[in-house]
Amino acid sequence: MLQVALRGLMAHKSRLVTTFLAVSLGVAFVSGVLVLTDTVNRTFNDLFSDVYAETDAVVRSNEEIDQGFGGGEVRGLIDESLLDEVQDVDGVAEADVSIDGFARIIGPDGDPVGNPAMGAPTFGTNWQESEELNPFTISDGEPPSSDDEVVIDRGSAKDTGYQVGDTVEVQTRTGANEYTLSGIARFGSADNPGGASFAMWTVEEAQEQLGEPGKVSSISAAAEDGISQRELVSRIRDALGDDVGVEVITGQQITEETQDDIQQALGFLTIFLGFFGVIAVVVGAFVIYNAFSIIVAQRTREMALLRAVGARRRQVRRAVLVEAIVVGVAGSVFGFLLGLGVAFLLSSFLQLPDSSLAILPRSVLIALAVGIVVTLLSALIPAWRASRVPPLAAMRDVAVDTSARSRGRLIVGLVILVAAVALLVAGAFGSRPLYVGLGVLGLLIGAFLIGPVVARPVAGVLGAPVARLRGVSGELARDNAVRNPRRTALTAFALTIGVGLVTFFLVLNSSVRASIDEALSTGFNGDFIVTTDDFGLVGLPPQVGEDIAELPEVDQVVPFRFAPAFVGDDPATPEIEGDTTAVTGTNDGIFDLFELDVVEGRPSLASGEVVIDRDTATSDNLDVGDTVEIRFLDDARGGSPPPATVSGIYESGPAENIGSYVIGLDDYDAAITNPSDVQVLVSLADGVSVEEAQPAIREIVDKFPTADVESVDEFKNTISSQFDPILYLILVLLVLAVIIAFLGIANTIALSVLERTRELGLLRAVGMRRKQVRSAVRWESAIIALMGTVLGLTVGLLGGWGITRSLRDEGFEAFAVPVVLLVIIAVFAGLLGLMAALVPAYRAARMNVLSAIHTE
Repeated sequence: MLQVALRGLMAHKSRLVTTFLAVSLGVAFVSGVLVLTDTVNRTFNDLFSDVYAETDAVVRSNEEIDQGFGGGEVRGLIDESLLDEVQDVDGVAEADVSIDGFARIIGPDGDPVGNPAMGAPTFGTNWQESEELNPFTISDGEPPSSDDEVVIDRGSAKDTGYQVGDTVEVQTRTGANEYTLSGIARFGSADNPGGASFAMWTVEEAQEQLGEPGKVSSISAAAEDGISQRELVSRIRDALGDDVGVEVITGQQITEETQDDIQQALGFLTIFLGFFGVIAVVVGAFVIYNAFSIIVAQRTREMALLRAVGARRRQVRRAVLVEAIVVGVAGSVFGFLLGLGVAFLLSSFLQLPDSSLAILPRSVLIALAVGIVVTLLSALIPAWRASRVPPLAAMRDVAVDTSARSRGRLIVGLVILVAAVALLVAGAFGSRPLYVGLGVLGLLIGAFLIGPVVARPVAGVLGAPVARLRGVSGELARDNAVRNPRRTALTAFALTIGVGLVTFFLVLNSSVRASIDEALSTGFNGDFIVTTDDFGLVGLPPQVGEDIAELPEVDQVVPFRFAPAFVGDDPATPEIEGDTTAVTGTNDGIFDLFELDVVEGRPSLASGEVVIDRDTATSDNLDVGDTVEIRFLDDARGGSPPPATVSGIYESGPAENIGSYVIGLDDYDAAITNPSDVQVLVSLADGVSVEEAQPAIREIVDKFPTADVESVDEFKNTISSQFDPILYLILVLLVLAVIIAFLGIANTIALSVLERTRELGLLRAVGMRRKQVRSAVRWESAIIALMGTVLGLTVGLLGGWGITRSLRDEGFEAFAVPVVLLVIIAVFAGLLGLMAALVPAYRAARMNVLSAIHTE
C-alpha cells in the first residue's frame, strides 16, 4: 500500500499543487513570525549583554513606577554624591555615573533623526569617563570637555553627514540647543546599538538637559580582579547602608532584567503577528481538508477496487495519510524557506534594527511540526472515509453528497447561530467587547456547520443573475456550484474567514475615525493643536506655549503635560505604594476648549485641587470634596505633597478624555523637574481667522524641529493617517489568508473538472463550444467566491457593529460602513474567483471529446 500511495502521488502531482501551496503559505507565516521574534530578541539580548559586559554592580533608586501606555517602568534619581562612596568601597576598580533620558538629534536639513514612537529609541546620556564601563569608543574626534560640546553615535553621523567640528542641534525637554560636535563614537564594532541614536554630553550638561543638578540615574561599578559580582554588591550595600533609598544589583541581574523587559515589550508584537499566522493555518487547514476530501471522492472506484482485492481498511487509511505526510513535509520545508523572506519583509516594514536572521532549532521544529500536523489532521477524516468505501462502490460512477439534507447539522448550526447573535447583541448593548468577540467566533462556527445545508439555496440565488445573463453557460455554472454542497461550502468558508476579518477591521477603522472626527467637530472649541511625533518622549519645552500665548491673535493656550504618579499613598506609610496612573497637568482653559460633560461638582484646577473622570470616581470610590494623595517620582518639592481635593467629576470620551487625574500647572510644575508638553491647544481671539493666525504660530513652532502646528481639520487628517500603517499591515497579513482561500477555490474547480470529464465530453459532443465550457467553469468559480465573500461581509459587518456599539461608553459612538471599500472587495473577490478558474477552464475546454466520453 505504501508503493500504491507513492505511485498514485507521483502519477497525479498536479492535483496536490494547491494543497502544497496552502501548507507552504501557512507555514511561511508561522515561521516568519518565529524567526522575526527570535531575531529581535537576539539583537536586543546581544545589545544589552554588550552594554553591561564590564559592569559588575549597579546602584540605582529602589523606587520605580509604571509609565503607563506600554512605556514600562521608570526609576527615580539618586544623589550624585554616592559616586564617591562607591569608589571608596574596597574591591571597586572603576565607577561612573549614568544620566539617561530621551533626546532628538536634528539633521542639517532640520529634520529630527529617528522616531522613538515608531522605531528605535533616541537617547540622551552623559559621556562616561571610565573607558572600562563606557560601551562607546571614540572613532573620530574627542569626548566632550565642556557643556557646549556633544558626541553622537556613528550611525547618526552617517545618516546626517555631520563631521567633527560641525554645529549640531539637539532637542530635549528643555528646548532645542546647538552644540559643537567634539566626537563621533562607535558602539563596540557597530555604528550604533540596535539602530538607536545617542547624544552624549558632559555630566553637568546631561543633568541640565535630562534630569536635575546633583542627581543621576544610576552608578555602575567594575570589580577588581578576583572579586565576584555578588561579593562586590555585598560590599557596596554594606558601605551605603539601608537609609539612602537605593538598591544594589549585579551586572548579570541588570542585563537579564533589561532583556526580560524588551521581551515583554515585544510580546504584543509576537501575539499580534501570531494571530494572523493562526488565521493562515486555519484557512489552509480547510483548503487541505477539502482537497483530500475531493481526492478521495474522485478515487472512490480505485479505493473500492483495492478493498475488493483484499486491502484492509487500515491499509487504505495509511495510503491516504502517506500522501498527506509527503505533502505536509514538502510544503512545510518550502514554507519555512519562504518564512525567512516573510521575516525580512516584516522587519523592514516595522523598521526594526538591521540584523542577520536568527534561525533557532526550536523555531524550525515548531514551524515544520505545525505544517505536518495540520496536514495530517486535515487528512484524517478523508482518510477515514476512504477506508469506509465498500467494495460494491467500485460499480458506482460518483459519490452522492447528502450533507445538504442533514437535519442534525441544520439544527445544531441554527442553535449556535442564534446563541452567537444573542451573545453579540448582549455584548454590544452591555459594553462587553469580549462577548462581541465570542459572538463573532460563534457566527463562524455556526456558518461552518450550516454551510452545506444553505450552500444550495445561497449559491442558487447568487448564480441566478449569471444564469440569466450568460445563458446555458451560466445555468451550468449555477447548477455545478450547488451540485456538491459540502464541497462548495467548505471552499467558500475558507474565504469567509479572510473576507470577514478584512471587513471587520475596515468597519472598525472607519467607525473609530468617524467617532474621533465627530468628537473633535462637536466637543472641541479650539483652533490649533501643536503636537510632536514622538508621543511626548522628548516633548515640547513649556516655552512653546508661553510664546504662543503672547501673540495678539491668540485668546487661550492650554498645554497638556503627563507624568506617572502614585495615587492613594498614605504619607504615614510611604513604604506602601498606592496605585500608579498617568496624571495630567493643564490649566483651567481646558474647560473652555472642551465641551466637558460634568456629572458632579464645579471643576477647578486651582492649587490643591484635582478633577477626575467618572470611571475613576467609581472605581476608586471618590466623590467631590474627597482628598486624594498624589505623589510623583522624584517629587521636586521634597517630602510629602499635600493631598488634592476633588473639585469635579466629568464624563470621558475620545475628545474629552483629558486624563483620570487632572491637576493645575502650578502643582504639576512644582513636582516635576524639567516639565514638557505633549500637546498645546490654542484658541484664537474673536475675529481672527485660522489663515491669519497660522503663520505667526508656525514661526514660533518652527524653532522646535520635532513640533508641528495643525488646524483642527489638519489634526483630524493626522489622527486618521496614524491608523493607516497598522491598517495596511493588517490588510496585507489578511491578504495571505485570502490568497490561500483562492488556492482552495482553484483546487476545487480543477478537481471538479476532472470529476466531470465524461460530462464535459458529452456537452462538447452535443454542440457546446469551447468558449461556453470555459465560461461555465469560470462562473462556477466566481459563484463560490461570491458566496464566501457575502458570508464574510455579513460576519464582518455584524462584528464591526457589535464592537463599535460596545465601546460607546468610551466615546466611540459613530458606526461607519466603508461602502465603497466593501463593494470593491466584493467585485475583487468575484474577479479573483474568475482568475482562480483560468487554468481549469482552459483544460476543460481543450479536452479531447472522444477521450473524455470514454473516461471511466
